[in-house]
Amino acid sequence: MAYNEDEAVESLKTWWQRYGMSLLLGVAVAGAGVAGWRWWQAEQINSATVAQTLQQQMNTAAQRSLANPDDKAANTDLQRLARQLMDEHASTPYAVDAALMLARHAVETSQLAQAEKHLRWVLEQKPDAETVLLVRTRLARVLIAKGDLKAAEEQLQAVDSPALLPLVAEIRGDLALQKNDRAAAAKAYAEADRALAARNEQRPVLELKLADVGLTPVPRKAAEAAVSQETAQ
Repeated sequence: MAYNEDEAVESLKTWWQRYGMSLLLGVAVAGAGVAGWRWWQAEQINSATVAQTLQQQMNTAAQRSLANPDDKAANTDLQRLARQLMDEHASTPYAVDAALMLARHAVETSQLAQAEKHLRWVLEQKPDAETVLLVRTRLARVLIAKGDLKAAEEQLQAVDSPALLPLVAEIRGDLALQKNDRAAAAKAYAEADRALAARNEQRPVLELKLADVGLTPVPRKAAEAAVSQETAQ
């Protein structure tokens, strides 16, 4: 019996020498993995919370700036908070929103180069497909305003979405006007108007552009119904 116990002890020692440290290492690594995952989740939640707070502060600064364009402090806060979001929380949707807001502000203050820079930054972050398409249309507008018509055309060519067809056609009209091609502009604006009419949607700005090239909008259903009612009376 004693012999068997000694033999068992020796077997255990041998097993421990072979596998004991590996077992401990495996347990340690597994424990570290769980701890690391929990730490990563906590960091993600914390980052999103901080980013959301920064965005709220940025929106407040933007509202102050919009209410009073001469409010230099509001503009400074807007720029600072947006840059902080973009630099420290680039992986969050809040950073994309910040860049888009900076681009809009840059357009409103005629800083087209800055607007282009911010919009291209958004594209570099590889946001969702819908955001990419919308950003490309905005970038195309900025490039047209800058006179970089070739680059604007390249952006429009990358937008292949039936939902955005009216917008893209309208921007193509703007592009054609910049080239002094009023016939092409009229054709593009008419295409945009037909697409909107099919959805029974109106766009007042497009109607002004149509008038500028000698066209009138396609009647919408609501307008047709009103005319029919007047005729019946």
